[in-house]
Amino acid sequence: MTLTAPKLAAPTWDHRAAIAIYGTPAGQGAISFLGKGRGARHTNEKTLKPWRQAIVLATRDTTGCHGYTDWNGICLTCRTPKPDHGLYANIPTAVDITVTVPKPKSAPKRKRSWPITRASSDIDHHARACLDALAESGLIRDDSQVVELATRKVYPSEHPEALTEPGALIRVYTLAGAPQ
Repeated sequence: MTLTAPKLAAPTWDHRAAIAIYGTPAGQGAISFLGKGRGARHTNEKTLKPWRQAIVLATRDTTGCHGYTDWNGICLTCRTPKPDHGLYANIPTAVDITVTVPKPKSAPKRKRSWPITRASSDIDHHARACLDALAESGLIRDDSQVVELATRKVYPSEHPEALTEPGALIRVYTLAGAPQ
């Protein structure tokens, strides 16, 4: 007797938001520890903080969500407990991120090329910065609820999803049939 696993249908996703952010993308990279009792900071925080703030503001403008403002464990704005706070809180989420990085002057002008130099940052660092900003914006409760992630790094206008200038295009999907 042979046992086989049942064939499961691929999940169906509902498109919820397309968020365009313009600015210089910054990856969320290494953390530098400043010494005993002095905390830690991101090594590129001068570029990372404005980039994440731009994502937060664009997300809130596009979706109408808001950040969590604590008042005894409840959001002061919407009166929702922290574990349930977020426009799509506790719902399986898929995110598609296209990061458009500045094209260097030395890159070919008439030929498509790819951002594979260290100056463009690691793709997973870009994804971490975007997902953490989505959670901070109040769109999702936490980036741990993202169950499917697609990320690409391109130069301006060299990919169908690329922006015409540096920035990012973030598309958010929720599992079809999930309670809102």
